[in-house]
Amino acid sequence: MKFFKLNFMQLVIFSLLCMSYTTASLLSNPNCPTSYTGAPRATTPNLGQVRYCNTSGCHQDFALNNAGGSVAAIGLPNAKYVPGQLYNFSIKINHATANRTIWGFAIKAVNTVDNKNVGTFSSTNPAATLKGLISSSSLELSHANATTTPASNSFSYINLSWTAPALPTPNESNIRFYITGNAGNGDGGEAGDYIYTTTVNASLSTLPLTLGSFNITEASELEVKIQWQTLQEFNTKQFEIETSADGINWNSIKTIAAKGKSNSTQTYFSIDKKPAAFNATIFYRLKMIDENNSFTYSDIKNIRLKNSGIVIKNLSAQPLQLQQNGLLEVHSIKAGNILLAVFNINGNSLYNKTTIINKGVNRIEIPFNNFTKMKGTYFVKINCNGFEKVIQQIIN
Repeated sequence: MKFFKLNFMQLVIFSLLCMSYTTASLLSNPNCPTSYTGAPRATTPNLGQVRYCNTSGCHQDFALNNAGGSVAAIGLPNAKYVPGQLYNFSIKINHATANRTIWGFAIKAVNTVDNKNVGTFSSTNPAATLKGLISSSSLELSHANATTTPASNSFSYINLSWTAPALPTPNESNIRFYITGNAGNGDGGEAGDYIYTTTVNASLSTLPLTLGSFNITEASELEVKIQWQTLQEFNTKQFEIETSADGINWNSIKTIAAKGKSNSTQTYFSIDKKPAAFNATIFYRLKMIDENNSFTYSDIKNIRLKNSGIVIKNLSAQPLQLQQNGLLEVHSIKAGNILLAVFNINGNSLYNKTTIINKGVNRIEIPFNNFTKMKGTYFVKINCNGFEKVIQQIIN
């Protein structure tokens, strides 16, 4: 019986010693648990729950951000973040007095819609580690083992990195970093430690894309090729090709859907088969529109096609008077037929005639006095050898 009692007492003592050793080991080399950064939980159970180390039964002696201390992240995106970009940063923990000897941190990045993880943390600092599960939206960067120092009022964790999502989702337009720092007294226990917190907000750049190049070339003697490349696109909706005869007044001639999301080079092109003029400067630009219908313009490019087709001179005597005919001058490199049509502002056809033209200069009279009984705006449409142009005519 004595033997049994002795063994039982030895067993109890041995167990207590083991427990004491294990507790002391954990407290002297603490490892940061996940989900205590202050970021709302994104999954069930505990959806939306907010937790900090000072309310988790760990470092509960003081309220958050007490004793004049703070935590800050240096190097995270400032207000705006660039998709796919790597941000190197550090976390500095400050305390009011130089009596802290153990330091810890944790940081998590989430979107502000449903609090899911955004981007990827990494580190070359052996005192920092990635923790949590991507599938459970709990992934965060924190100390692997809290760092011990001589008594000090500050400490920085360096060589930390965060990479922005390469192709952000609409929910990731606005993100928030939740950061917590621990300034401990190093006594091997949880009492007497201070927890400091902060947040950093960043939003996606509103530019619809990064335009790499925009070029205008002669596709043929009668056509213009418009080509451009994007280096990256984020929520880009479409492109509109605009053209102008004077660089001031612009008309959209074609709409092309964008790839939408891409962090690699994308190439687009279109052929303008009915340029605004021949033997005269034509201006082109791109209107680049994102999903929110905000837009930017490219630089303006221009080209001058060779005088190898049709050159249309504007109607003479602009504006015309009632009962006055118009005179149209047509330069052509070959003989052929030209179709003339006149419409009023309501789109009603007033005149339609096919006329033969010769090689060289042709002067064609349009008998406005036969069908314009009222002052106003009229449109003359010319179609010849595949070339088409509309001229506005004012009648006073």
